[in-house]
Amino acid sequence: MEALYPIEMDYYYTPQGKPNAEVQAIGDCYTRNIFFMLKNELKNSNLSYKMFLDDFNLKIVKDLANYPLDVKLNDIKSPEDYVIKSNQHTFNNDASSAIDKLETLLANGEVVFVNTFMKKVPYYKTYELNSAYETDATIDGHIFLILGQTDTDFYFLDNYINYNPQFFKPHLVNKGIGQDTKRSFMNAFNHQFNCFTIHPNQDELQDLPDRAPMIFKRTLENYYKPDSIVDGYIECFGRSAILELNNLLASGLIPLNRKIPNRIHDAYSLLHTILNRHCDRKKVLISLLSSSTNPNALNEIIQTTQQAIKQWDLLRKYLTKQYLTNNFTLSHSFEKRMNNALLAEDQFFQSIEKNIDTLNRI
Repeated sequence: MEALYPIEMDYYYTPQGKPNAEVQAIGDCYTRNIFFMLKNELKNSNLSYKMFLDDFNLKIVKDLANYPLDVKLNDIKSPEDYVIKSNQHTFNNDASSAIDKLETLLANGEVVFVNTFMKKVPYYKTYELNSAYETDATIDGHIFLILGQTDTDFYFLDNYINYNPQFFKPHLVNKGIGQDTKRSFMNAFNHQFNCFTIHPNQDELQDLPDRAPMIFKRTLENYYKPDSIVDGYIECFGRSAILELNNLLASGLIPLNRKIPNRIHDAYSLLHTILNRHCDRKKVLISLLSSSTNPNALNEIIQTTQQAIKQWDLLRKYLTKQYLTNNFTLSHSFEKRMNNALLAEDQFFQSIEKNIDTLNRI
């Protein structure tokens, strides 16, 4: 099959024009863009999903006085390992040079990963609509793609949920990507501009078929791992982290409106994001299992995975309801929901352990 040009490819939408829910589960803006750039290279959806399979465990970091410092997902091996960055450029207050560099890279057939100050990008949802949320001192970590160009315009790709319908100008044929004048990006590029390109890391990709057994082995170990002290901090993984999170929230020690030091999050927004991504990792597993040659043999794991996602989603919705009604200190009903999530998580990991030989062959 002849390779598609970047502006012809399907990204956040299926070929039928429907939003692709599977893509939303594949990590953050950077890793999703890696997926788009490598899926033609891999040709095999099973291998593509393996690249994004990672630890299913939560991780809590505390100081030695047992005060929680962070809640996160544990990472075993990043999808970034499967690509090599090149053409890395930074320009400060020099949008003209940034645009010149983009034009050169695009003329050489590259797709360019761009990091800029999104609040000043017209297509972006926060453009001139939420000016109090971010100050000009904020460093924006978001990444989008510039796929191609005309003499006056750039073709770009971002998550469609970020498109501001008031300003977004869709491509005439591929409605999932946008087209806007190069000049429209100048305010953002003058504030902050970084770009790079990626190419496959063939040495790492050769080992991709063996990624799944490694992930399953390590994630099982981490779920039952005892707390440990690393670099002067206490780390709780998996089951222990869930119990610790229950204790912290149910005790009232961490109310949902507690501001997280050195971050824009309060406890609720951090937990909402982390628990959403926690479910997303399981959704990647379902995509991988469903793409196998005999998914019926994996029905038990698919069902326990779906049940775990359901219980975590219920917990997340409960936290949202409490937060929006200003009930920042949680009650007994929270513990009941957390216990349901823990039971579903136990069953999920037990099904992995029971079916590990089958999983290692997918």
